[in-house]
Amino acid sequence: MWLPYLSIIASIVAAGLGFRASTIKIRDSIDDMMPDIGRQGKWASWAASAAAVAVALQSLDRLLQ
Repeated sequence: MWLPYLSIIASIVAAGLGFRASTIKIRDSIDDMMPDIGRQGKWASWAASAAAVAVALQSLDRLLQ
């Protein structure tokens, strides 16, 4: 079945996006900090979405077994 492989791919994408979010440098100045946090949040939201897809695919795979 192809669902486990899609789940693995989605998990790897989620991990990569989460790592990207964690590597964004947050600067000390309040004027610089807010855009940095905004950029970090965007990457983190994509990572959460990919993780949700991975979990949904895993659940679907288990239900079909």
